[in-house]
Amino acid sequence: MTYFRSVTIISLFLFSVTACKKDEPTKTETGPLYAKRGTSAGIYDHQGRFMILRGVNYNVLGDYWQGNPAVATTKTYSPEDIKMMASHGFNCIRLLFSWSKLEPQKGVYDEAYIQSLNAVIVEAAKYGMYVMLDMHQDAWGKYIATPADSPCTFPNKGWDGAPEWATITDGASTCSGTGARENAPAVYHAFQNFWDNTNGIQDACIASWQHLVSATCSNQNLLGYDLLNEPSLGYKSPVSAEITKLGNYYVKLIQAIRSTEGGGSNQHIIFVENAIEWQGNGYLGIPDIGFTNDSNLIASPHHYFESITNVGFTIEMGYNILKNASSEKFQAAMLIGEWGYFGDPASDVEKVKRFGVIEDANFGSSTWWQWCQAPGDPHGISWDGTSYSPTSLHLIELDQSGNFTGNTNTYYLKVLGRAHPLAIKGTPTALTSNSDNGQMHLEANTSTDGITELWIPNYFGKPKITGTNITASSVKEVDGGYIAWAMVKGTYTIDVSF
Repeated sequence: MTYFRSVTIISLFLFSVTACKKDEPTKTETGPLYAKRGTSAGIYDHQGRFMILRGVNYNVLGDYWQGNPAVATTKTYSPEDIKMMASHGFNCIRLLFSWSKLEPQKGVYDEAYIQSLNAVIVEAAKYGMYVMLDMHQDAWGKYIATPADSPCTFPNKGWDGAPEWATITDGASTCSGTGARENAPAVYHAFQNFWDNTNGIQDACIASWQHLVSATCSNQNLLGYDLLNEPSLGYKSPVSAEITKLGNYYVKLIQAIRSTEGGGSNQHIIFVENAIEWQGNGYLGIPDIGFTNDSNLIASPHHYFESITNVGFTIEMGYNILKNASSEKFQAAMLIGEWGYFGDPASDVEKVKRFGVIEDANFGSSTWWQWCQAPGDPHGISWDGTSYSPTSLHLIELDQSGNFTGNTNTYYLKVLGRAHPLAIKGTPTALTSNSDNGQMHLEANTSTDGITELWIPNYFGKPKITGTNITASSVKEVDGGYIAWAMVKGTYTIDVSF
């Protein structure tokens, strides 16, 4: 069951840092995007076209606990990853970064790390891909791990997120009560100290965000900022008070980011997430719509229904619950920041297809979890570091050294890279796409003539573009598929066939 609570706005403050400068913008054909809230909620480009973003999470720059020094926790970054993503039709990357790497010492930022983030953004621009910066954390960070000599029924692995200096656990146990990583008392205490701003650690996090924004916001293909991955609420009660603290943090951070970017077209989309749990019981918390009047905002929940979320909801029910919460609580559109299935791809692909059907019906955007996962990632290795797989397959397969083996998850990639609109002129009213035969059907209406742009994979040969109220169309072959453009007017349809 999901609980929603209202947020009370408190007094705000801003940090002063160098504003975003765009004297020398990144050279890219990918123009900045913006979000709308309200009756026309969605993501739009500078031509006012409705955008659909389909992409992946990319964790190669994450800073993870390592259970076995001989087994890699991540893949080394390679521009070839970006090229391969684009060849499967992805136009969006949720790029994970770790506060522990960004600010290893309080007030001291790792400029080389920031440049590595910038390098991914710049590379993505070459392929017309947008990048969302995600301050990622799981169970607070890598510095909360159960020591080897602790008498635990459920010892906790370390994970990723906060630096050691910001990990304040009050001496609480690192042992998990049920085996769930988030419900170790040390994790609750670490989050509670963050919400309570103990030793100014919340202020420091906001300042680190501002430093990163200042260094990256001139990139034209920078989509925006995911403020905090899967936040927990701490241990205090009532729940409503702790959700208020989450909302207050979001308010302070959004205003700090806006002050850094400056006004107008410099501003990027803000992505906000609900709290992941309350004391391990699975109660989701989300700030009420009044927590901010910033219009350039998207709700970004995670969808693991019929996957790792065991609450009895189907894929379709879960999607609608998240969509309705995004609309009711934020009056905002939704981009699913994480979703995925982790069983046998040959059988689980049917779940991926079902997700695709409801996503298309809602003109949805999402980023799959994830592009690749090394065998030493905490998700895949035991607490004592002795049990792990020789290879790990998400969308591409990695060996124990974190190297790409050459194997790919063709089952999932074919569905994820199915034909879909990239930019829709006017208001979309219907969309279907069949990954089994490559056919796609779009219905929309527009008050002014313009161009709708499509991605089409090359699995079925060269596509044919037909429809109604299409005055012209063209198709360009690119690596892995085709980009198609259709000049449209009025109430129109576009069909892709072979």
